[in-house]
Amino acid sequence: MRIIAGSKARMTLLPPADRTTRPITDRVKESLFAILAPKIIDACVADLFCGTGSLGLEALSRQATFAIMVEKDREALRRLRKNIAKLNFTDRTKVVAADVFQRGIPSASILPGEPDGKQAPICNLIFIDPPYKFSRETDLDSPLGTLLGKISSQAANRATIVVRHEKRYSLHPLYADLHVADCREYGSMALSFLEKILE
Repeated sequence: MRIIAGSKARMTLLPPADRTTRPITDRVKESLFAILAPKIIDACVADLFCGTGSLGLEALSRQATFAIMVEKDREALRRLRKNIAKLNFTDRTKVVAADVFQRGIPSASILPGEPDGKQAPICNLIFIDPPYKFSRETDLDSPLGTLLGKISSQAANRATIVVRHEKRYSLHPLYADLHVADCREYGSMALSFLEKILE
C-alpha cells in the first residue's frame, strides 16, 4: 500500500494486519482519484470504515484540507495512527474510534491545535468502505441505506459520497438527499458516486 500522488507520493503505508480486509488496490485508487480530482483541493474529507487510512491520507496528499478518520477496530486504529504520523498529517486529521453505523460522520470533532470549541468543518468529500457483507443489502432500511440517510443530514450541500461495494448489488437511485450520479466497476467490486443535492 502506498500514496500514489501529491506531496507524499510513493510513501508506503502499513497495510491491514490480516487478510480478512480487502484494501483498495493502487489501480482502483488511482482511477478513483482521477475522477475526484476537481473536488479534492481544499476539501474536508470523512473516511468512514477507514481501516489504515489509505483513502483519507491519499486525499490529504492531494491537498485536501482536513480528514476525519472513523474506525472501530483497535488494530486498524493502531496502524492508522502510525500511518498518519509517518506522513506528518497529525495536525490535519481527527481519528475517531467509533461504530460508523451508529455515529455516521462525527459532528463534534475538534480541530487539532485549534482553540477549544472550534468545530471541524462540514465534510464535502466522504468515503464509505464498509465490510462487504454490509454492501449486499442496499434497501433504504438496511444498515447501509440507514447510514446513507444519516449522512445525508450530516454532509455539506453538493458533497460527493463514494461507496465501495460488490458490483452485483446496486445502490438505490436516492437515499434522502443523496442521488447516485455514477457507478464504476472494477472486477468484482464497484464504486458508486452519490451527490447531496438539496432541491
